[in-house]
Amino acid sequence: MTVNALTFDENILSASGSAPCGKIFYAGSGRLFDERVVHFVTAGSGAKYELGDGVYLPSVMDDAAADEAIERAAEGRRIIISACVTLDEVGTCDKKYGATPVGLAHKLGLLGESTYIAGGVYLDKDDIDLIVQSGAKVILTPSDSMGFGCGIPPLRMLETLGARVLLGTGSGRFNAEADLGFERRLMLLAASGMLCTPDPVSADFLVRMTEE
Repeated sequence: MTVNALTFDENILSASGSAPCGKIFYAGSGRLFDERVVHFVTAGSGAKYELGDGVYLPSVMDDAAADEAIERAAEGRRIIISACVTLDEVGTCDKKYGATPVGLAHKLGLLGESTYIAGGVYLDKDDIDLIVQSGAKVILTPSDSMGFGCGIPPLRMLETLGARVLLGTGSGRFNAEADLGFERRLMLLAASGMLCTPDPVSADFLVRMTEE
């Protein structure tokens, strides 16, 4: 099953690249009427949860939103947590809480088999170990991460440590067609350049990045 593991684009269904998607994780305020769509309501937005099958936590450092996400996790909802997207975020979290954003999510009891860590540009080994041990998954949004100048996720380390990784298109600003093939090619080229090798990860790992 092909998955767009995270999109904020309310026009995702009309984008040509979304046609082969078997499942779409959409975080937004409205409902997309399509059986393929799994809806995530943003924590702290005041949105009604009957519109959402899960919760999207834009920052684990937002105490009120995190408390709301904890409540929804107790209800058994899926959770997507934006974490380790920028160095500033990681540094601020460490200074305030003495932990990385993933470490803080772990302390708050938010990591589990229904949790997805989105962004993940600055995940370190300890973060990935926590993710793997908890059964959580990682969602990479390469066009957003690189287009907004955040950086390149540690793709090889994610594979080496056994993380389950999915791809999303995020805002869609740099991928208007919602083309997951583009996201995968972009991620592979970036990792190849960063690691100075033409094959930074296995072919099987790349294929599984668009399946759920």
